[in-house]
Amino acid sequence: MFPIQSMRAAMMMAAVGAVLAAMPARADDYPSRTVEAIHQFGPGGGTDRFIRAIGEPFQEITGQALVPISVQGGGGVPAAVTFMQRPSDGYSMMAVGPEQVINHVLGRMNIDELRPIARIQYDQGLFLVSKDSPIKSVDDLIKTARENPGSLKVAVTGTAGFDDTLVGLWNIKSGAELTTVPFSASEMVSNTLGGHVDLMYEEYGPARGLIESGDLRPLVLFSEFRLPVLGDVPTATELGFDVSLGRWRGFAMHASDDEANANTMFSILDRAAVSESYKTIETQSGLQFRSKVLGPTQFKEFMEHEVEIYTDVLKQLGYVE
Repeated sequence: MFPIQSMRAAMMMAAVGAVLAAMPARADDYPSRTVEAIHQFGPGGGTDRFIRAIGEPFQEITGQALVPISVQGGGGVPAAVTFMQRPSDGYSMMAVGPEQVINHVLGRMNIDELRPIARIQYDQGLFLVSKDSPIKSVDDLIKTARENPGSLKVAVTGTAGFDDTLVGLWNIKSGAELTTVPFSASEMVSNTLGGHVDLMYEEYGPARGLIESGDLRPLVLFSEFRLPVLGDVPTATELGFDVSLGRWRGFAMHASDDEANANTMFSILDRAAVSESYKTIETQSGLQFRSKVLGPTQFKEFMEHEVEIYTDVLKQLGYVE
């Protein structure tokens, strides 16, 4: 039999152990298990590949996995609902991009419920025509579109999404009105090469092979500066049209997540984004030109600015009252 004092001490230690077990992990222990990143796109898509690419150095740094969770359909709303139903414990993140800004502007979700952690990718896109197109330059494109508003058809992916918004902004700023036609990524290319549409919008990375083979000719780039690999392709900005929107990718937590965990997560992602393995994939994807990691404060400011731009454009396009 234990003495009374020993029994009391043992009971106290057991009670303390139970309390400690119930407490959330301290920031210096975080993350101590798998972190899941919810996104609205299919397995194997750009966002899924992004999460897996950054997940490799993430695991090397933390010893824990970063796993993509795909919740498709519904314009991204089911993915947002799924994320918001997760506990605010630092082990669920949402992969965010322009789609979340658009859904916020359309009233489908509230991004104020998110805590931006890190923007990692920032892409740049182009208008491209087939090698046989009678449109030989951006000047040809502008002249034809102004003389025949809406007659030129541009292939995009999705409706009322990022591509549609960018083309809408181009129409507003340039006065060279194009009509968007939604396709899947593969259909977009085949219809452009087959002459069923006049041009297409695509990011540099996915289009690079067809540009290098000569099957697609880039007309204009949407970025603040020219790409060194496409030195003869002008930017919309230098033509006098303030159109430089790009597809970006990053991560957010719940606004109510622990700030210490959020800061730790940013530190991990910041390190992962400069790792050799991730940089290799970044270069292979043509994302090395404009991508710059933004921390929580800068990322929040960036997203707020995006909300202003998309609100203005979507109002002018008639999607928002």
